Amino acid sequence: MNNFKNAKLTTKIFVALVSGGSALLLLLLLSTYLIVRDTTLDAEEQKAHLLLDTVDKSVAISLFLGITPAIEEKLNSLTKLQEVTNILLTNEKGKVLYSYRSYDTSVSHSISVSKTLFKPNTHDSIGNLSLTYSGKTVDETMYYFYLLLGLMSLISILLLGLMTVWIKNLLLPIKQIATKLHNYKPGEAILFNIDSSQHEFLDIIHAFNVMQVTVKNYSDTIETINQNLSQTIKEKTKELTESLYLDALTTLPNRLKLQEDLTLYPQNSIAIFNIDDFKEVNDFFGIDAGDDLLKQVSYWLSEMKLHPYRIGGDEFAAILPRDMSDETLEKEVNLLLSKFREKHFIIGDETFHLRATVGIAIRSEKALIHADIALNKARDLKKSYSLYDSDEGIEERYKTNIAMSAQIRQALIEHRVVCQYQPIVNCKTGLTTKYETLVRIQREDGTLIPPNDFLPIAQKTKLYSNITQEVIYQACHTFKDRTEHFSINLSNSDIIDPYIVSTIERILKQTKTANRIVFEILESEGIENFEEVASFISRMKELGATIAIDDFGSGYSNFENILKLNVDFLKIDGSLIRNIDQNSRHRIVVASIIDFAHRIGIETIAEFVSSEEILTIVADLGVTYSQGYHTGKPQFL
Repeated sequence: MNNFKNAKLTTKIFVALVSGGSALLLLLLLSTYLIVRDTTLDAEEQKAHLLLDTVDKSVAISLFLGITPAIEEKLNSLTKLQEVTNILLTNEKGKVLYSYRSYDTSVSHSISVSKTLFKPNTHDSIGNLSLTYSGKTVDETMYYFYLLLGLMSLISILLLGLMTVWIKNLLLPIKQIATKLHNYKPGEAILFNIDSSQHEFLDIIHAFNVMQVTVKNYSDTIETINQNLSQTIKEKTKELTESLYLDALTTLPNRLKLQEDLTLYPQNSIAIFNIDDFKEVNDFFGIDAGDDLLKQVSYWLSEMKLHPYRIGGDEFAAILPRDMSDETLEKEVNLLLSKFREKHFIIGDETFHLRATVGIAIRSEKALIHADIALNKARDLKKSYSLYDSDEGIEERYKTNIAMSAQIRQALIEHRVVCQYQPIVNCKTGLTTKYETLVRIQREDGTLIPPNDFLPIAQKTKLYSNITQEVIYQACHTFKDRTEHFSINLSNSDIIDPYIVSTIERILKQTKTANRIVFEILESEGIENFEEVASFISRMKELGATIAIDDFGSGYSNFENILKLNVDFLKIDGSLIRNIDQNSRHRIVVASIIDFAHRIGIETIAEFVSSEEILTIVADLGVTYSQGYHTGKPQFL
């Protein structure tokens, strides 16, 4: 310490300046190191984000649509890049849908980025896509920085020998450099106003300039890549949007586009346009001809300035002016349908006229649903068009049907589908020798739901066969230890169902009731599948069962089919019996049926016998058996 105090002022200044210069140089190097490292890392991270931006929308759409090959194709394109070391795609629940990892131990830096994927046109998350980008470029940049550091250190050592001469001149440029580097921002050019005679600093300035040029070039390259990727994304997004919202066959906007357009206003008026009997065109001329016809119809609707959408196979829709009155709307629809019926459509060399049914909803918050309800109403009423009317309670009926369907299903599970049995009395002896099986649903409180309230719904929801099986099982097990005969109603769908038929055969054999069971086939439905019905009757008669035609006289009453089917009983429909004491024509019809049955050896059963007078009349006419509230109400056995 004393030696330093006694040293020359030049030495003291030199040591002080060297010490200060060394500290300043370290600060300079540290600032440069941080700038170079952070700039390079930021550039690499931007590149990683750009790579994610090229695929995230297409991956999100493919993930939303469930197109796994498209997801893998998009992500596999990234794995071809050496810089990509890890890709991970998960759904909204965290389940891994795609994973890629490249183990590269040659680099010391890596950049990880991720992006949340959303459903198209919503902010609902459907997954997360993350990507790890190799920091190889960072390593290379830092390598050159270390080379530059070595060069700067060498120059600094050389400058120390000259520092005693040019110490004052050197201090100002160093301070300028430190200040400018400290305030450096990526993308800005560093300009040094240093006298060219101070050659010691020219190499450093040149190195910084080279670094700035390198960073600027790299930034320009990234910007160019970004612009190209942005353009590519726009083009791909446009293509995907068109494929998502356009019908491939007619190039009209599709149902998804209609639903989106309807969200622009709280209330809308729309019409659904359905081609009548279009399935027959496909069946007769082929699908290609049907497709061509759909194109012609879509072109015609466009010519009519309707701006149509294709929302289904043979259904089109159009958004109507919201300010159009109901009267004007009906006139326009009638005029449109009239023009459509007059329009000539061509398939090959053939010219066709088509008809259509239209469902309309006016100023509705659920326009598409209500127009569809109106369309179904028009079909049911066989009208060319129908307007939705909330007062008709169709939606409430739908809700009731859904509730009843659920109630039927629950009743089957909880074994609350039960059978009652109505006596069938021999008209000569007055004795009950037969029973008809009648199905009910027992509510939890013990009350019963009649069949007319649930059987039509069961037929629509495919639960009817389950009810049939339950009825057959209960009836056969009820009468296996009794002596009376019993009847069960079967529909055409039961008869043509191989599983139902095999179930019937199995239960009859188990309970040994085949010789006492009567299968009632509904004549009112018409025997549409004559061959299947005849085959079923033959199989049942081989087991010992007998056959009755139910509701005879209410429908077509084909006497020729009765002869061919070799049935055992005719149940005369209640519509002829209930007023037979007041209607002489009904008495004549019933007498004719009885005479026909007696001549071919078939016994008869009169339904809806509700009074002693009716019982006397049908007995006098020669009816074999009577059934009704007068002879006995349905009951549990």
